[in-house]
Amino acid sequence: MISLQFDIATASEQDAFFGAFFKFVEAASLQDADSISIHSDTQGAQMVKVVNFEDERLADQFQSYWSQRRKWLGL
Repeated sequence: MISLQFDIATASEQDAFFGAFFKFVEAASLQDADSISIHSDTQGAQMVKVVNFEDERLADQFQSYWSQRRKWLGL
């Protein structure tokens, strides 16, 4: 299992992250979607979202997708 952590600074970034996550899961095949999970890990005032993947390929794809999405949104 591959776990990726994403630091979320603001509520608007959190909304954007969830939107990106659910669009990504929706685009994944049903078999792949079952191997993706998300949870929050609060560390002080910082919000951290942890996404777990069974497949390294999906982890790489999501990390790339979120990076592009953040740039596009100006986050």
